[in-house]
Amino acid sequence: MEAYNDIKNKLLAINQDISHIIQDALSIDGLASQSIKAWQSATARIERQLAEETIRVAVVGSIKSGKSTLTNALFGGDYLKRGAGVVTSIITRIQPGHGLRARLEFKTWDEINADINQALILFSSTSPEDGGGDFDINDEKDRLRLQHDLSRLNTDQLVSDDTLDPNCVLLTEYLSGYNRVKGIVSSEPVTHMFESDDFHKQKDFVGDESLAVYLRDVCLTLEAPRGFGENLEVADCQGSDSTNPLHLVTIQDYLIQTHLIIYVVSSRTGVRRADIRFLNLIKKMGLTKNILFVINCDFSEHETLADLKGLVGRVEKEVGMIFPAPCVFTFSALYNLFKSIDYKGGVEQAIARKDRRRLEQWREENDMVAFSDQQTETFLKAVIQKVSMDRFALLLVSNLERISSISSGLRDWIRINQDLLKKDAGEVQEAFSKMGKRQEASDQITMVIKDTLDGTTLKLRRNLGNDVERFFDSKSGEIVQDLTRFIRSYNLSIKDYEKDLDASGFLPTLYRIFQTMQQTANLFIAESINPKLVNFVRQEEKKAGDVFEQVAGPYSLMIKDAVKQYQRTMKKLGIKIQDRPFKAVRSPDVDSVKSDARLNIPRLAGTIQYSTRIKTEAILRLSIYKTVKTVKKLLKKPVKEGPDSAMRSLEASVRGIKKQMQESIKDHFLDYKESLKYQYVFKLVDAMSIELYEALTDRMRAFTGNLSDMKGLIENKGLAKDRLAEELASMQTSLNVALKETRTLEKLVAIHE
Repeated sequence: MEAYNDIKNKLLAINQDISHIIQDALSIDGLASQSIKAWQSATARIERQLAEETIRVAVVGSIKSGKSTLTNALFGGDYLKRGAGVVTSIITRIQPGHGLRARLEFKTWDEINADINQALILFSSTSPEDGGGDFDINDEKDRLRLQHDLSRLNTDQLVSDDTLDPNCVLLTEYLSGYNRVKGIVSSEPVTHMFESDDFHKQKDFVGDESLAVYLRDVCLTLEAPRGFGENLEVADCQGSDSTNPLHLVTIQDYLIQTHLIIYVVSSRTGVRRADIRFLNLIKKMGLTKNILFVINCDFSEHETLADLKGLVGRVEKEVGMIFPAPCVFTFSALYNLFKSIDYKGGVEQAIARKDRRRLEQWREENDMVAFSDQQTETFLKAVIQKVSMDRFALLLVSNLERISSISSGLRDWIRINQDLLKKDAGEVQEAFSKMGKRQEASDQITMVIKDTLDGTTLKLRRNLGNDVERFFDSKSGEIVQDLTRFIRSYNLSIKDYEKDLDASGFLPTLYRIFQTMQQTANLFIAESINPKLVNFVRQEEKKAGDVFEQVAGPYSLMIKDAVKQYQRTMKKLGIKIQDRPFKAVRSPDVDSVKSDARLNIPRLAGTIQYSTRIKTEAILRLSIYKTVKTVKKLLKKPVKEGPDSAMRSLEASVRGIKKQMQESIKDHFLDYKESLKYQYVFKLVDAMSIELYEALTDRMRAFTGNLSDMKGLIENKGLAKDRLAEELASMQTSLNVALKETRTLEKLVAIHE
């Protein structure tokens, strides 16, 4: 990473030098240069790309595997809350910087109320016949009524499939934390900062579920680990085996943006069923390229180093069934953390007495400590190699090539003007006449490129748009049909809920059924629908790249031919320009375009928003059955005893819920389809088209310049030729230095590639 940052900083310095030269050129009186201004825009873009890039590393794994401990160890301090709760879906992002700073972004009241109102659908209230309005957490009556309703729930209503009901927990935590956050949260997004001595207070929010539930985002600024450099983001993700499927979706959203995944497995448990499920999910999402595995070992759990290595062998074998030849490293993250804190010896990060005794005891395990240290060093090198080498291919090489092209084109522009200044009026006119013909040919090629790309872009937008329409079609689209079939075939026996009906009543039982169905559907979305969606988007991205590659190839050859003719013309006119190889223009790199245009796939489908009609219709059905039963009694007709009407009402309500879920699915994916198409796919195609056009015209401009620029300078009678010659000479001197540094940097990059 140090090599990468060194090259990047040198590249930025060269780019800045060239930008200054371009600014000097633009300051010349009478120069209204299209070429120079285009080069100025390109250097500004290069600086922005290199300065704003973010390398993302995600630390993932099961709950209690040691993810936060590993992240803390990487940054050398106990900064993140270890063993934080499992209810909220917060991903803690860490970015390198100077000093300690925590940036906490809170949800708005509208977002909080939307969460609560979704959780309250079919929730059994004290007034079941009252459909009620929207819940407002700032309304004391609403809070007191909900608190009362929650307190009346029995164990069966709070626990489902041996886990706490996520919605009940969510509601409880929102109520519990309200008084402590009501002075912070607002109708608009609010960001709260904890710096320096107050930094540790962020743990109070992240580690307390009743406060964390109000957070939208957490970002910490810490001193960068040695060799990691800047523009790096490490994310400590929620446990992949959280009982709430929405947490899994939050992780998926982050993973599709990452450059490296670090998967943590605890040596106490080895590879668990939850790990197998999550690793298969990562594979289905096509994220197998850059992943490192860490076996986080507890020295106290293993008698000998041989015992530990036996576990390592088993983990490698089990993981290898999913990821062939996995990169596995084994070390103690907690030992590394304690050792780092002990080395720093700061008061703020002092090791507790109990932990110091553990550290001293572990230090006596010479074999295991030596093994852990060696594995830690190898792991860090692998991380640095992964994140830095990927960036060489993505940004450094392409931008270095662009800087080289700009500087070479600028050098030719200066030399041509210098040679023209030495010629008499007749020779200048002859040169402009012959150069003009070549310029016309270049302009014609540029126009053809523009027209072709415009047509290609429109056609590609139409084709990809049709792909999106087909993929999300409610009748034939794969994911909508898959999810609809899943809900239709969902096997639920109403008989199993007869005891619940007797004990709790109609609405509480229906609520429990609905929550079970909703959780199951959300898990199906996370594990089956989202991977297909991600793969579909990747296919569309590749399709766009292939189309633009087909356009780039022929026009590169056309530009190359035009450049050769232009160079022959220059030689015939006695104008010296340096021969240099012509590199073909390729289709823009999709990841680079996305980074530059700040494009991300719309947030993955986490949950379907359900209408309160579910509750209204359920109550209506129950009322109808009760009315029919009452009428029969009045007419003295036989009425079966027992909960028959309630059971039939329950069955009808479940059918209604399934129907409502199917309608909600169609509405959800209709909205997602439009968002994906217009906010991502079309914008990506447009950005790729623009970048390809700029790359092609830049290549043409770099070799042929712009005749109008030169003609304006040479024929400017108000500009003294001797002063112009001095300015061009000064620019050439500065440019020669930049070119020399560029060639040195090209050799350095070639070594590291």
